[in-house]
Amino acid sequence: MRSKTTTLVGLVSCVLLAAGCQSARVTKPAIAEFGGSDPDAQIDFWHALASRSLTSNDDAMHAMLLYLDDKDDCATYADRVAELKKRRLLHAGFDSPADEAVRRGTVAVMFANALHLRGGWAMHIFGSTPRYALRELQYLAIFPYSSPQQTFSGTEFVGVIGALEDYQNAHGSGSKPAIPAPVAPPPTIPNARNGSLDAQALVDLAS
Repeated sequence: MRSKTTTLVGLVSCVLLAAGCQSARVTKPAIAEFGGSDPDAQIDFWHALASRSLTSNDDAMHAMLLYLDDKDDCATYADRVAELKKRRLLHAGFDSPADEAVRRGTVAVMFANALHLRGGWAMHIFGSTPRYALRELQYLAIFPYSSPQQTFSGTEFVGVIGALEDYQNAHGSGSKPAIPAPVAPPPTIPNARNGSLDAQALVDLAS
């Protein structure tokens, strides 16, 4: 009886693990309706994105280019990814599909690289990984406290773009295109950068 129970528990655990590893898909990305670079299309895109329950990778890459350049001349998602990799904002190994919900760690890496953040000891050792880029952005009050695997609602994504804009303007990086801000910037997480060496860091050191 114990053997059957153990087997059943193991099977249930495997099913739950497999389900948890499936990435959420975005069926109606904002970029599909408002993918242009003219001022009206940009405003429509930001407002449409804020109403979405999830932000897709394609929406995030388009948004990043709009934020950086005030335009997106790329014709396809693949072109956007290639452009961001060329600028070393995305890691070279990034290969997630366009309709997958963007992960916070992916966005954190783009933000950290765009800001040329040096970070604390962890980023000095491991570089701009999703985990440590996110931790640094939490410390700077650009990101809310969260995990690299979490996704963004449209409102949350527009919120962190607004927080990025506020940070750059406050630190003399020049004004950026105005982004609608439906939510207030996320709260500061004290000492998020300067925590003690955790278990994941030890694993990273050993690998």
